[in-house]
Amino acid sequence: MSGKITIDDINAIRATAKPDEASVRLEDRKVFGARVMALDACLDGATIVHAARRFGVPRNTLSRMIENALRLDASHARIGYRACVPHMRFTQSDRNAAIVPASPHAFAIDAVLNAVPGLRELVESYRGTLPSKTKRSPRFDRVHAQFIKVLSQQGYGNMYPLNTGDKGRRPLIRYIKRLRDGAQAELTAEVAEDPSATRIEHLFTIRPFDRVEYDEHTIDIDAWVAMPMADGSLRYEKISKMWLLSIIDVGSGAILGWRLVTGRKYDRHDVLALFAEAMAPWVPRELSQSEMQYSPNAWMPSTYLTDNTVARSIMVAMDNDSTHLAKQSVDNVMDNHMGILHFGRSGMGEGRPYIEAFFKKIEDDLFRYVAGGYSPSTDVNEKQITSTLEGKKYPVLLEVFEDLVDTYVTAHNVTSRSTREPRSPKRLIDEHLASGAWVWHAPGAARNIRQMTVFRQRVTIRGSKKKGVPPLVYLNHARYRSPKLSGQWDLIGKEYDATYEDWQDVRLLTLWKDGKRIVTLHALAPYSACAHTLSVRLRAARWAKHPEAKDQESFDVTDNVLAYHDAVRKAATGIKDSAARLAAGEVPNARSTQKVEIETPLKGMRQGVTSMRLR
Repeated sequence: MSGKITIDDINAIRATAKPDEASVRLEDRKVFGARVMALDACLDGATIVHAARRFGVPRNTLSRMIENALRLDASHARIGYRACVPHMRFTQSDRNAAIVPASPHAFAIDAVLNAVPGLRELVESYRGTLPSKTKRSPRFDRVHAQFIKVLSQQGYGNMYPLNTGDKGRRPLIRYIKRLRDGAQAELTAEVAEDPSATRIEHLFTIRPFDRVEYDEHTIDIDAWVAMPMADGSLRYEKISKMWLLSIIDVGSGAILGWRLVTGRKYDRHDVLALFAEAMAPWVPRELSQSEMQYSPNAWMPSTYLTDNTVARSIMVAMDNDSTHLAKQSVDNVMDNHMGILHFGRSGMGEGRPYIEAFFKKIEDDLFRYVAGGYSPSTDVNEKQITSTLEGKKYPVLLEVFEDLVDTYVTAHNVTSRSTREPRSPKRLIDEHLASGAWVWHAPGAARNIRQMTVFRQRVTIRGSKKKGVPPLVYLNHARYRSPKLSGQWDLIGKEYDATYEDWQDVRLLTLWKDGKRIVTLHALAPYSACAHTLSVRLRAARWAKHPEAKDQESFDVTDNVLAYHDAVRKAATGIKDSAARLAAGEVPNARSTQKVEIETPLKGMRQGVTSMRLR
């Protein structure tokens, strides 16, 4: 495509109707859907290269689609989204230059109809049924006989299609079907988008902090992670997936917060912790690698404070992933972030196009070039290795990798973007604040941040006066007790609301009744020695039930969480692919005696950097 598409071109294409998917051949519907999404992405500001890679549409095809979408058809109507229909023609051959071909070729029947006067009108005027393998159509037989008669009278008896076995019968049937499919697509086309009902940005202009989008993105990587050993050395184990959770401001394109998760899947605590971090002022990280630096103008929107509070968005758009776990996330975001919650369908990236565009950009700019990075295979492309560095020789250190992501995000927020006229997200927010526009700074931010990650549940007081078991609570493999409950046998069997006040330390459990705090219980051994999250608790409980946990070497460790961490270090020395499996919460199998020696460029790293943080 030559030249740039203008805003008038975008509006002209958007004003056209989208063909109904039912009018597209079944085998072409997947390709048709990908082309529509790629065209929409280009209209939203994505480049042809990025849109083509993201949706698996060849770049030259996408470029040609945009050119066709701007053209007018024979009836002088804009082609628009009809350009996305596979195998559809939008131009007709010049009848004066058309000739009857001697042999079949692509669209040869069109050339015949253009070359012989009156033949096209004869065929296109046919309104009867078409024959099939099981049913004849006498009416079509008469039209076909007339078709042969006209060509024979014109002296084309030895030309195509009369020189074929069926004398053009099947090409005529296919042509009439194609003609009717095109007409049906126009008749059953969807009504053009109603701005007030489908897209909020069509209803009014989205300004900074009006709407933010949250989503998560899986990162495919063929890399190795450096696991710390009990003796202080490192062990390298293969990983194949990471998760990036992000929040982006639609009006400015600024990244408000991010979180990196290694393992099979993130959980609700990661989601809520991300929102809590986005509501707190940003503080630059103490970079682990001496050669790594922040951009001189590194910036996050949470550094702009009014009354010591961070600006919040009026609307949050997030997806419906893991619906059986999403209720807590939805309740906490509504109660503590407040504002409007747009809770959309999982897997429908069209509802959050801005953050999807960011994920694509950070993949192309950063993750694809980390050692072991690659572009996964799609329907049209095979797997492509994008990094020149071998993952085994350049293992991932999680803290250093998080430093790398933070430096990228803070630089992204101050970098001009061509889709913003071009202006950086920081400049857009600065101009918005300078205009005197209202920005929401909700009071009670400290309490909201603390309550954002609170885990609520219902518990029952257990115990037995007869057996001398004091009142306590059994929850998530742990026993919770408090001296204040001693002797209160009448509480046994009663139910209370319970919360983990700090998701990073679930040793403390608070009981509530009618909104009033009753008592705070403490976890007993073997879950009392060190602070831990619920995810680590569950992994430790699974490890405690495994036969290897009965190893004599572990008897001196009284706390299950410490025993689990000790098991992680020991198991990592001999289990194949243990990093990904342990991070996913799986119990290790029998140890292997095989050892792997790998060269690594870790010199210059500050002491203490290599500690791996388990959630």
